[in-house]
Amino acid sequence: MTVRFHPIPGTILRVDLVDGFKNPEMGKRRPAVVLSSQLAGRPQLCAIVPLSTTVPRLVQPWHHKVELDPPLPFPYDRPVMWAKCDMVLTVAFHRLRLLHDSRNPTGERQYDIRVLSVDHMEAIRAGVRAALGL
Repeated sequence: MTVRFHPIPGTILRVDLVDGFKNPEMGKRRPAVVLSSQLAGRPQLCAIVPLSTTVPRLVQPWHHKVELDPPLPFPYDRPVMWAKCDMVLTVAFHRLRLLHDSRNPTGERQYDIRVLSVDHMEAIRAGVRAALGL
């Protein structure tokens, strides 16, 4: 389901970066963490930090390890992900989808709405500051 409201910071969604991005930018669908709160005059936009299942070759201050129990739904069902705090993006809601993992008996999707802890969000914000030299 396309996001129709501004998710609270820390919410994990799927971001679609397939169209309009070129190498070395990210160009695929992946989970991401909402970083920003809703801003006045900026409807349907939010800042995100992408998540990766690949361990960084060299862990830097702008990488943050996120352990998820239970893991996210397939195909992002790895128990450990890495917040790529050096890849902050502002995206429109049409690029964002709620994660879902199953259907209920009537066939409706069951959404996995996950919000990271305050500690994870503080570490991600510190990683963003480190990446941007703030």
